[in-house]
Amino acid sequence: MPEPDTALLHEWLLRTATAAPSAIAVEEEDRATSFEELLESAWALAATLRARGVRPGDRVALVLPKTTEAVVAVFGCMLAGAVCVPIHPRWPVDRIATVVEDCGARLILEVADGVIQLTGTDGESPVRWEDALASPARGLPLPERHEEDAAVILFTSGSTGRPKGVVLSHRAVAAFVRWSAVEFGIGAADRIACPSPLGFDLSTFDLFNMALSGATCVLAPEGIAWMPRFLVRYAAWKRVTAWYSVPSILSRMLRDGGMGPGICPDIRVVLFAGEVISGGDLALLTVAVPGAICANLYGPTETNVVTFYRVSPEFDRAAPPPIGRACPFADLLVDESTGELLAGGESLMSGYWNRPEDNARAFVNRDGRLYYRTGDRVRVDGFGDLVFAGRLDRQVKRRGYRIELGEIETALSGHPAILEVGVVATQTPDRGIVITAFVGTGPSRSLSLLDVKAHCAAALPTYMVPDRVLFVEAVPRGTRGKMDYSALERLAGE
Repeated sequence: MPEPDTALLHEWLLRTATAAPSAIAVEEEDRATSFEELLESAWALAATLRARGVRPGDRVALVLPKTTEAVVAVFGCMLAGAVCVPIHPRWPVDRIATVVEDCGARLILEVADGVIQLTGTDGESPVRWEDALASPARGLPLPERHEEDAAVILFTSGSTGRPKGVVLSHRAVAAFVRWSAVEFGIGAADRIACPSPLGFDLSTFDLFNMALSGATCVLAPEGIAWMPRFLVRYAAWKRVTAWYSVPSILSRMLRDGGMGPGICPDIRVVLFAGEVISGGDLALLTVAVPGAICANLYGPTETNVVTFYRVSPEFDRAAPPPIGRACPFADLLVDESTGELLAGGESLMSGYWNRPEDNARAFVNRDGRLYYRTGDRVRVDGFGDLVFAGRLDRQVKRRGYRIELGEIETALSGHPAILEVGVVATQTPDRGIVITAFVGTGPSRSLSLLDVKAHCAAALPTYMVPDRVLFVEAVPRGTRGKMDYSALERLAGE
């Protein structure tokens, strides 16, 4: 299909559903949905949203697992002119409530007693999913939207203890998706799998390449992303041709899931992003999918992908691969004094939702162009590729999720029996990033490990809960009274 002129994501679906209505758009374990069916459901949901008062630019929270209904919800919101705010349904209730309140959601799509329903924030009665789709509304006039308007808001970890909403415009998402379709030859014959949750920026690849290219979006059953053997069998059974995930999922598939030569013969493209992949895992991957395109993609949520590196036969498997070179839509600079990578261009976020102070710190203007301070240090190798050289702050990536260690400290400090807390992350060869919390309780400790774990589980997503908790009378501090994180890292490594 020729590339459409528009960067409005929902208009891609309109065009593809018209050109290939009976082609399969979304496939799950035991169901398949055509482009025509997907569009009909999205139109019906859009009509219901507008009848419930949703206007262009309003936010709709999607507290849903990544299923066909969630895909319908994304495009239904966009057809109604709304902004999607995907939220992982397994987040703690208080965290979900914080995000819903922060973004000022007009409506919430959520699962209650096993049933999807549309809930208002104004006290109106909930609408069941089946009722929301009961009146097909194909041909509903599209509200006026522009490429610079917000498409999605993705909430990430925040150092103050409150998640930050990254606002991505239609144009920002479209820049990455259009490039990836051309760079990796994504077309109607492809079957794309991305086991990342709906609220993770990796999900822009499968959802919107489906709409743009007419490919099939293959959704994995909820909860199997960390079940490597099941995931490998599922990818083989569903004849997946294009795969995109964080390296830690691939590592488990390769090391524990039985993924080897000939096991997934249809895979021709493997993309990975969100954290560092080891040279050893990359060597296993190139053996498991011989002849497939393997590429390391890099970029924070605030910019989506901005660099890429196609793994070549000359790559030194003794070290992690470089993050490569700039995508054609990206504008990159390296700060000469700190080595920090500054990223701008078409995929740059519009800003953090309702966070002017954070925006002031995040952006920098260089020669009239706006850049995002990634906080990542880089260097250029002998081949001209960028190599990730560490962070400038206390942020880490684990399982592809960005984690502000300060947010964990804030959550733990909320326990009345904890006097002080210091959290550090250490890199291990076999377990990747390990997060250790040093909990200061004073000389009379009245706190158990179970108490701390329970407190964390109620306040933080699972991926942010510390792997280890070490009780101390007092957390080490330097001569100026500041917490000595270097000492904590040494203790954590012992």
